[in-house]
Amino acid sequence: MSRQPTANMTPISAPPVGKLERTRQRLVRAIREEVNATGNFSAETVAARAGISTATFYNHFSTRDAALLVSSETVLGELMEIVRDQCCIEKLLDQGLYDFAYGWVERAIPIFRNDACLLRLLGAATGGCAEMKALARRHQDGLLGIYTRFIELGQAASVIRQGDNTAIAQVLLVTAESWNHPLMQQLEPGSAFHHEMTETLARILAPGARYVPASNQ
Repeated sequence: MSRQPTANMTPISAPPVGKLERTRQRLVRAIREEVNATGNFSAETVAARAGISTATFYNHFSTRDAALLVSSETVLGELMEIVRDQCCIEKLLDQGLYDFAYGWVERAIPIFRNDACLLRLLGAATGGCAEMKALARRHQDGLLGIYTRFIELGQAASVIRQGDNTAIAQVLLVTAESWNHPLMQQLEPGSAFHHEMTETLARILAPGARYVPASNQ
């Protein structure tokens, strides 16, 4: 029997975003757009792009590095959401390994393409900034957690190869980070390159024979 909606039920909506947060989000979008367009940003160029004053920029971000940190956190958060949504064992079971891997590459490439310069700025700033380094570490740890759980479930369902799930998760992490390469940013969906990347990702996960070092045989 299908359930009928209750007459007095009202949809749950997200709380309204206040003016300060809307301005902050507007600045983050402007930073991403400016970096994508020019490869860098300043308080003045971002304020001009957002149509606000430089003083307003500094009301939200005490320094340029603070603005870069928040913008990078936004991009990394979007990447995390893609991975969290994509690395779903039900999706793998429904689609099969090849289609699953194909869709994963297709979904990830646009954000690397659109925010490649910002990610490079983050990478360059990480070495000299403790907060940037901590952000990168949190992001990496979060991804490893998602990958490891996904692999555990896939191994239990016999759709992902057996092996050390932490090591396989690390391979996935390194592989996905390599997608921030200029060649990947030129990838066209359905191209031979797309299929080759799909095959590479599928081979990492596919059940089957494993290489065992002679010393362990």
